[in-house]
Amino acid sequence: MASIKDVAVKANVSVKTVSRILSGYQGVSAKTKDNVLRAMEELEYYPSAAAQALRGQEKGIVSVITEKLTTTPDAFEIIAGIQAECEKQGKLLMIGESGGKPASFAKLVDDFRRHRSQAIIYATLYHREVKIEQSFNHCPLILVNCFEKTLRHPTIVPDDSQGLYDATKSLLQAGHRRIAYLTLFEEMRATQLRKRGFEKAMLEADVPVDPNLIIEGVCTVSDDEFSKLPDVLRNIMALQDRPTAILCGNDKMAMRIYMLIRRMGYKIPETISIVGYDNYKLIAENLLPRLTTVSLPYFRMGELAAKLAIDKIIEPREEIVCGDLIMRDSLSAPYKA
Repeated sequence: MASIKDVAVKANVSVKTVSRILSGYQGVSAKTKDNVLRAMEELEYYPSAAAQALRGQEKGIVSVITEKLTTTPDAFEIIAGIQAECEKQGKLLMIGESGGKPASFAKLVDDFRRHRSQAIIYATLYHREVKIEQSFNHCPLILVNCFEKTLRHPTIVPDDSQGLYDATKSLLQAGHRRIAYLTLFEEMRATQLRKRGFEKAMLEADVPVDPNLIIEGVCTVSDDEFSKLPDVLRNIMALQDRPTAILCGNDKMAMRIYMLIRRMGYKIPETISIVGYDNYKLIAENLLPRLTTVSLPYFRMGELAAKLAIDKIIEPREEIVCGDLIMRDSLSAPYKA
């Protein structure tokens, strides 16, 4: 790589003159400045952002530590939102993948600090609690899609409770009263919050919540996390007062339910309505009928995280971002014989 000395030699000026031009010093003739800039272009020389930061010329580097987001299509929207805001404000974005390993996280924090990042964003694959060992007194840390037990940093999380509240309310407004909710893993924060939203909507509509219709639809005892869905569906659809609608823990579950429910002889949405969660477009927009679902507001969460990083917001605060209910074709009024 070319150095500042190479630029000085090519432009026939001193290193000090090149340094002054790079720092924005105005007391240099236009001709000299043009010669230096031309030499830089020909040599493909770029000043070190870290060196400029040490001289007080902060260029603005925002760093992101992700947890498998770069290889996950739906969650990648967090990165897209961060990138969009950084581009808008002329900031450089650096991304490192920790794979969820504390040692990798610690190394990336050290690396990004050496590059003089003005803030570090930590974004996880799903809404969960994390434990941060490092202190961030000078370079702020912003948490996205995760939280600490004690609020110590700006934290951005999805409004899972409101999301399932909206989905349940849409079914109630369509006339459904027997609604099954097949959840993700019980210990997940999202599951707990979404269950609250479901129960709140049912309570407001004065519709009893049948605990037999709230069932964990996933399992860990098999390589196939949805392997118990056939039994779950057979049981609930065999009830005398069977459900007329099913809320799914995510769109992947909904896709499996589409296949299973059709094998049982039911039509969607004519005899049973299906609603997902995530708005994983590859699934939701290509199922027939297209899947009604709730979006995870990942892009907006990423944008907000970048704004907090660029504005150097360091005080602990929680920002809860709500997704949107995406009405498509898998929801209709309940079937009447």
